[in-house]
Amino acid sequence: MKIILHNKPTIGKEEIKAVQRVLVSGWLAQGKEIKKFEDEFSKYLGFSEGHAAAFSSGTVALYVALVSSGVKKGDEVITPSYVCSAILNAIFMAQAKPVLVDVNREDFNISFEETIKKISSKTKVIIVPHIFGMPADIDKFIKLKIPIIEDCAQAIGAKYKGNYVGTFGKAAIFSFYASKMFTTGYGGMIFSKDKNFIAKAKDYREFDCRKDYKPRFNFQMSDLQAAIGRVQFKKLPRFLKKRKDLAKKYYENFPSDVIWPPLHVRNKEANFYRLLIKTGNPQKIKELLLKKGIKTILPIEIYELLHRYLKQDPKKFPVSERIAKNVLSLPIYPLLADTEVNYIYKSIKKIYG
Repeated sequence: MKIILHNKPTIGKEEIKAVQRVLVSGWLAQGKEIKKFEDEFSKYLGFSEGHAAAFSSGTVALYVALVSSGVKKGDEVITPSYVCSAILNAIFMAQAKPVLVDVNREDFNISFEETIKKISSKTKVIIVPHIFGMPADIDKFIKLKIPIIEDCAQAIGAKYKGNYVGTFGKAAIFSFYASKMFTTGYGGMIFSKDKNFIAKAKDYREFDCRKDYKPRFNFQMSDLQAAIGRVQFKKLPRFLKKRKDLAKKYYENFPSDVIWPPLHVRNKEANFYRLLIKTGNPQKIKELLLKKGIKTILPIEIYELLHRYLKQDPKKFPVSERIAKNVLSLPIYPLLADTEVNYIYKSIKKIYG
């Protein structure tokens, strides 16, 4: 039986040639490829060179962004509960206190109303993820005059009011893990409109051969990774188009109230990193689809909710709880064929009866 994977990186001959080029050069660590990757990233977001810094992972990028924002021991950082636990790890690494809030029913993003309730004199930063590539209402949070770090780990290429997400807050972080929109294997990036912020981030990263001493760490990306990333980055427009086309294919088959995210939302252009169906029993559907050779995932399971990890009252996070219990993530990636989408739909239709 042929297996349809839930996700799969799109790697071609160009990436192999890029790796070979770096290997032949004899320089494998952080070098010229990193600089070019960072500058190309800045240009994509509409800025000149010097506005981006590459790191070894998206989690590291978030940690360094927090430190570069002046977050210190005892400071509070607001974040939604329905999000990857990597955010929690970065906050604790910075010795700060995570303050959790619930999310919206419609876009699954951090609730502005709940955030306002949790702001205190100790609030240093608000992390606003664009969950699963669906833009959050970022302008509301900017008006709070509290430093905003956009979590764009899943959202490269998504737009809010015509502008790329990641260009609104004090800083933004991106991830290039193997399952992300494009990949370097592992890797991450910090972007900021403020070059001084990027200088702080790079100062933390450049740990060796320094005349002064303060705690720094080797969180560098390699030129091998950057070479792959540069090729993948050039393919991003194609990747985005393919995902949007696949999303339309799903929408042709499924009722609009069953599928997420909505295809057309005012002021928001999702990148379709995830495509979810709403079902009362996602675990059962997952198991039945697997028997048909289709791999799916529960994107964030109940036990993974941040308030569950921190043993906080689930009743205070009703929307996060409801979403985690009722959504299943279907395959949607550039290598997926239309015929496979049709097979996925027909398989689910049989299961639902």
